[in-house]
Amino acid sequence: MPDPDLSRWPAIDDYLLKLACESGVALESLVGADSCVKFASVRTLDDVRARWNSMLRDDAFARACVRRLAEVRDDEIERAIAQRVAPRGATLREVLERAGLGTSRRRDGGAETEPESDDGAPPRFSRAEQAILRSDLVERTEAGRAAETKAKAKREVGRGANATTLKKIKALERSAQAATARLATAKGALAELVGANVTFEIAKRDCVIGRSTEDLKVDVDLGSEGNASKISRQQAFLKLRWNGEFALRNVGRRPIWCNNSPLTTGQRCILAPHTLIEVGGMRLLFLPNPTLIRAASPELLEKIA
Repeated sequence: MPDPDLSRWPAIDDYLLKLACESGVALESLVGADSCVKFASVRTLDDVRARWNSMLRDDAFARACVRRLAEVRDDEIERAIAQRVAPRGATLREVLERAGLGTSRRRDGGAETEPESDDGAPPRFSRAEQAILRSDLVERTEAGRAAETKAKAKREVGRGANATTLKKIKALERSAQAATARLATAKGALAELVGANVTFEIAKRDCVIGRSTEDLKVDVDLGSEGNASKISRQQAFLKLRWNGEFALRNVGRRPIWCNNSPLTTGQRCILAPHTLIEVGGMRLLFLPNPTLIRAASPELLEKIA
């Protein structure tokens, strides 16, 4: 309800109330510990609302208040504003301009002009939204570039480490192959079939692979490797050709798999080094001995072939 008592407030408080409300300050911002205007005494929200309503709606009160405010000196007003009015904070336009995202207006032709100098007019919502989204995009782009640079550096380090590791592995493989070849040479083996339990040494240029029985003996008895019930008594023929290559011919009932390629009955294939041979549930690794193969006479091999 209106405040009929004019003398309850000092004249300078009425002036500060009028100045704040005409500047668009909400009444709620004039009370409390963080109020933007410090009155001579503590005012509640009801006191401020009643005083302002009296100044707006009560004609007699308004006329008396105007006469009273006219008597306030200018230096007193300036001193009160300097001491009892909180400084104005930065506007949205000032914040955007400090961030390098100042607003601009579009004119004829659609081209953007220089930013307006009117600090009182807030920027358009679309411009403010665009500025915020652009700043977020810039931050995410910079973060993405930093992460990409870090990942690239890790890949380079990993690539160098992988190359070094591969070189070591290749050197170890060459050493292992050389050691295997020396061992096979000491045993007089042209090649070896390495299984899970037994290593079969092939010393003859022609040998039979299968399952030995009392009536028939084979050169490579897979029965010593494991369960050979699925192996034919004569499963395959292994032959060293005149050009130094080993040829495997399947003569059994079941197929033989060489590096996941099926070899049916009657078919033949050339065995490369480290060929994986699978037959009857068994797996054998073929390792030739190039030292003895090169030492053999080509003419002799050609006659044998």
